[in-house]
Amino acid sequence: MATDIIAAVDEAAANVLLQRGEQALGTRSASGSAALGPFGAAYSASANLTGGVLRLVAPGTAAVDDVAVHYTLSLKLTLDLSFLDFCLPRICIPTPFGDICTPKICLGFPTITVPVSFSSTAVVSADFGLSVTLAGGDWVVALVIQQVRKLDLGAAATALVLAIGGAVAAAVAAVPFIGPLLALAVGVIMAAFGVASITGLLGTVVNLFVAGLTIELTRRSQVITLPAAGPNDPAVPFTIAALAAEVQSTGEDELVLSADL
Repeated sequence: MATDIIAAVDEAAANVLLQRGEQALGTRSASGSAALGPFGAAYSASANLTGGVLRLVAPGTAAVDDVAVHYTLSLKLTLDLSFLDFCLPRICIPTPFGDICTPKICLGFPTITVPVSFSSTAVVSADFGLSVTLAGGDWVVALVIQQVRKLDLGAAATALVLAIGGAVAAAVAAVPFIGPLLALAVGVIMAAFGVASITGLLGTVVNLFVAGLTIELTRRSQVITLPAAGPNDPAVPFTIAALAAEVQSTGEDELVLSADL
């Protein structure tokens, strides 16, 4: 006959498990590409999670508020400067021997790559469900994200626009013959990088680390052993045949694990 074992933790203990789960996740990496106005951007990013407050909501939700997503972003912007191409007008001087004209001179500007490095922190609040799986002989209880309720990028978008502006000005200044057109070039390029497009990029990057997020709370061996009670009462191993997790509210909200042996 199956024997039930029940274990429960309150919100304080569940928050300790959350912090341990975030530490176990470590630093995660992601990469991709996006369009910023008429320009292209390839990016790579890394991030780690810290903090947050977990609230248990019966029967199966863990609401986590204000998790900090610390990220570092490396951008490579591809800027086509062909809009600066121009030709000098030819000047002809009439002479008794015919017109003498200056040669046609045209300047073409290249496509350049501008690297930008940026670090900041976003704050995320989300709802998680409970997951119980058997993996490699261990029962694993984890939080699995269901929905993001809030994503706060703070002033990161404005700061990134300024960082891009400085990097673009430095890169464009190094292009030969562009000196007289430097202010025009930077102005045109930065006009294409609105705060809204930068905010969209940062939201995309942060969501790469949030979408599908799973945070392991606890892991227990499928086989448990009751210790020996004496020389005539040896240790007895038991196998946990099934494990379930739910949030129960009986005076206080608790995360309850129920095992069938």
